Amino acid sequence: MLRNMDVTLWKRRDENTEVGRGSRIEDRGSRIALRATTRTSILNLQSSIFYPLFSILFGVFCVLLLTAQGVQAQSGDKELLPDRLGQRWRAVSPARVLNGQRLSDLPDADVLGEYGLQSVISRVYTDGRVESSVEVFELNLIPGAYGLFTFNRGQLPPNSREWLQGRYVVRVSSREADADSDRQMFEAIKPDLIGGEGELPPLPLHLPEADKIAESEKYIVGPAALTRLKNFSGLKDVIGFGFGAEVTTADYRSGGGQMNLIIVEYYAPQSAADGAARVRDHFNSLPQTEKDRLIFKRVGNYVVVMSNVQDMTAAQNIVGQIKYQKKIYWAGRKFTDIPLEFRPEDPLAVENMTRTLKTMVGSFYWTGIAILSALILGGAIGFSLFQWKRYRRRKLGLDDMFSDAGGTLRLNLDDYLLSDDTQINRNGESEKLTRRSQ
Repeated sequence: MLRNMDVTLWKRRDENTEVGRGSRIEDRGSRIALRATTRTSILNLQSSIFYPLFSILFGVFCVLLLTAQGVQAQSGDKELLPDRLGQRWRAVSPARVLNGQRLSDLPDADVLGEYGLQSVISRVYTDGRVESSVEVFELNLIPGAYGLFTFNRGQLPPNSREWLQGRYVVRVSSREADADSDRQMFEAIKPDLIGGEGELPPLPLHLPEADKIAESEKYIVGPAALTRLKNFSGLKDVIGFGFGAEVTTADYRSGGGQMNLIIVEYYAPQSAADGAARVRDHFNSLPQTEKDRLIFKRVGNYVVVMSNVQDMTAAQNIVGQIKYQKKIYWAGRKFTDIPLEFRPEDPLAVENMTRTLKTMVGSFYWTGIAILSALILGGAIGFSLFQWKRYRRRKLGLDDMFSDAGGTLRLNLDDYLLSDDTQINRNGESEKLTRRSQ
């Protein structure tokens, strides 16, 4: 009797256990499904927030970076020709910049290229009464700027004046001649014309001063510029600029007339000898009347020619004042070919390095500003979107399913598994006890 009661009790317990287990499985299944739905909604919420946010941040960063580069590229032009010059002059037109291929459209573009022109910046100003145009010619080297400045002498448009500052040539043109106003405009621009420190070419300093016409000297570095000089245009193919020749010319008074002097400097004695031979052959081909009005002489590495001579004694006296000063040139095609212990200071290299450093610092500065602005703007937009999504979830009654753990789900199956094992073990132990009692 007792044995049958024990079996019946155990069977009822097993049935109750199965029923409870089924209800627990259904309950856990519903919770798992609910949590899966919650995880899907959280992932959708994250994608709806972060993907648009990333796109917005990337777009803002690109726009700010391009804007910073544009501002940096235009800052140099605005500094050279600002909106106002001094207290009187204000701009009436935007700055116009010519560089690269557009320089080929300028008059005498071949000459400007020989002197190393890099850009031309122009702008129109007014003081309320007169309009004046300001042009800034930027060249790569100081000798080139000096050469262009001397080349333009005597052939400027009416009411135009030029000044030389470093590697810049400034031209001011007005409708009315006013030297004081033009000078004031140049003085207002002058502080911004920095860079290009160095020495002017020494060759023009060897021109004799006696009887020289003021501001008649010119510094020539190529055949295009020499072609524009009427008295020496025939020498453009004779001098040989490809061998590193430099030329300076000047006009001298001779009684009631005018003589023209040219000095050609070569870097090596052999080049000077070859150049002198070519010039001599060219003069030998001229008519005798022209040869009688010429003086040809070689002084060291200089080839000296005086043309349109009317007073031979005065001309010989001027040519006799030219003295050659020896210079040492290191053989090589590049500046770096010179050993470091003999290498002179290179103002252009220092200037380029300074400009590069300024460009790099400016780029990093504006990039940092762009990144910081993008982060601040992105944070504000992201926070606003996040709060808006939370408001919508509260309104839909889904706020209690929000997971602060970043969407991590826990199934909580430990109790279920432990309860099954425990029941099985207990059942096994009960059967053993029943068998032993039997």
